[in-house]
Amino acid sequence: MTKLLIAVTADISVRLLNGQLDYLAQQGFDVHLVVSKGKSSEALERDGRITVHYVEMAREISVWKDMKALIQMIRVFRKVRPDISNVGTPKAALLGSIAAFLTRTKTRIYTLRGLRMETATGKLRTLLWLIEQLIIGLSTRVIAISPSLITTCKALQIQGTSKMQVLGKGSSNGIHLADFTVKRQETVRYVFDKSQFVIGFTGRITKDKGIEELIAAFLAAEDMNLLLVGDFDDQHGLKKETVDVIRSHPNIHVTGFIPNPAPYYNMMDVFVIPSYREGFSNVCLEAAAAGLAVIGTDVTGIRDAMVDQETGILIPARSSLAIQAAITTLKNDETLRERYAFNGKKRVILEFQSEQMWERMKNVYLKGGEANVWTHKASS
Repeated sequence: MTKLLIAVTADISVRLLNGQLDYLAQQGFDVHLVVSKGKSSEALERDGRITVHYVEMAREISVWKDMKALIQMIRVFRKVRPDISNVGTPKAALLGSIAAFLTRTKTRIYTLRGLRMETATGKLRTLLWLIEQLIIGLSTRVIAISPSLITTCKALQIQGTSKMQVLGKGSSNGIHLADFTVKRQETVRYVFDKSQFVIGFTGRITKDKGIEELIAAFLAAEDMNLLLVGDFDDQHGLKKETVDVIRSHPNIHVTGFIPNPAPYYNMMDVFVIPSYREGFSNVCLEAAAAGLAVIGTDVTGIRDAMVDQETGILIPARSSLAIQAAITTLKNDETLRERYAFNGKKRVILEFQSEQMWERMKNVYLKGGEANVWTHKASS
């Protein structure tokens, strides 16, 4: 039985693997998960099909905590002796790749889910570049979750892009349509006093998600509601004026963190994701699966998750005017909205179902990550 060790940093990141771990266990893998302790990982542990190992990892850089976590990670690798490791999310990727290399794990896969350095500056950007380079250097194979991630790595002069491949057309886990359909049926209270056109957003409420520009575009519009499905990040970086508007405007509703955002897509008329960067943007898939046209910024990850003028409208990043224009276009043209929504859902069904991604991932593991099982390679 092939021993497979998968590592992610935070308990909340377990949702990035929803269904995948159980599928791999059912396919005969001995699956081990390394993660910081939390409700999601505890539920997996109780289920019994996955062996869970807890390593407390700080999200931000902390020399003492990181050294302690690295020692724990090495101990886990020595105990499990995996045939294959797959590490992802920044801190788990760094610690896990070092531990895998030191314990001589034969196949060391790194799932590249995004590049935080894209929006970092100064010494932090340099440090993040060096960390990324180290992780890739220690890995035998890199799975990038979107073609544009590879393109961006090349633009940033990151070495080792020859190791990088994309499964299918991108995404790390796809979308499990049957499960998503059931989740959308959960009854939630309509959150607005006035039944007006609803602009929707799902994700962390931070500057890097383009929230400043989204709020500016919303304030310039008329007769609309804005639904923000998510909560403020601890280090959101937003201007005080923006936060005040979000908290006080009668036509803006913030759900806060919720375990099931799916039913809130039912309240939206159009979905907007104005991020400065993404790894892939699963929320684009969710919005499309929910029958929504998508407005997204033409940045890493998002440009792979949607098709301009087919499933939605791609716009320049950091432009409230571009957001406003795209919203106005779709608000005034219901036929266009419906066409984009139809095409988007069809694309999800054909290209991005979880079962397809799980099968691709299984083939990677069965071939030890070395054989030519990759279904898409980003162009140079």
